[in-house]
Amino acid sequence: MDKRRSLEQHRRLFALLNSTYAHWPENHRFQPENEEHLRAWLLIRAKHCTIKSFYMDGDASENARLIPFVMATMTGKHAWARAKGNELQVCVANSIAFDKCPHELFCKLCDDIAADIKNETGMDADELLRARDAA
Repeated sequence: MDKRRSLEQHRRLFALLNSTYAHWPENHRFQPENEEHLRAWLLIRAKHCTIKSFYMDGDASENARLIPFVMATMTGKHAWARAKGNELQVCVANSIAFDKCPHELFCKLCDDIAADIKNETGMDADELLRARDAA
């Protein structure tokens, strides 16, 4: 039988994202608009995402630049896109809802996200959580 995810585990990830967003370096190449944007970016970096390819008649570069704006406007979701010649690749983060992300996968995601935050910013997850609790 699979171990079930806990609400505490779920809350811990969101607390980490909240504190990470509050302490995000101003000089980092990625500047999240909000916590949701940061969460999507980190989930994609942890490879918890779906990538769809579309083929254009010509160079897909212009479409790749427009996709994030269109997705945000039309669906309220964050997406990233890139062009590889006439191929347009669109990437969106997958859900971490309890019914969509089982315990073992969620544990791995939490570890991968914490490691990526440390790698990208030098900030340790436990220190970020302590800073949030102290505030």
